[in-house]
Amino acid sequence: MKVNGCLEYTTAMVDISFEKGQEKCQFCPLLETYSRNQCRRTGEYILDIRGRGRWCPLIFEEET
Repeated sequence: MKVNGCLEYTTAMVDISFEKGQEKCQFCPLLETYSRNQCRRTGEYILDIRGRGRWCPLIFEEET
């Protein structure tokens, strides 16, 4: 029974795939375009979806 709200959180991770060289907001499933371009993860309003937002939390694998 929860009386005082959530006391503990669980963290999950997910893979998001992009076409090579197209790691941009416009191809990200986290982009919300309903009224304004906004990242669903950070809440940041994205002015130019042809790049990545300033607070983009995605970590990209380096080429090997």
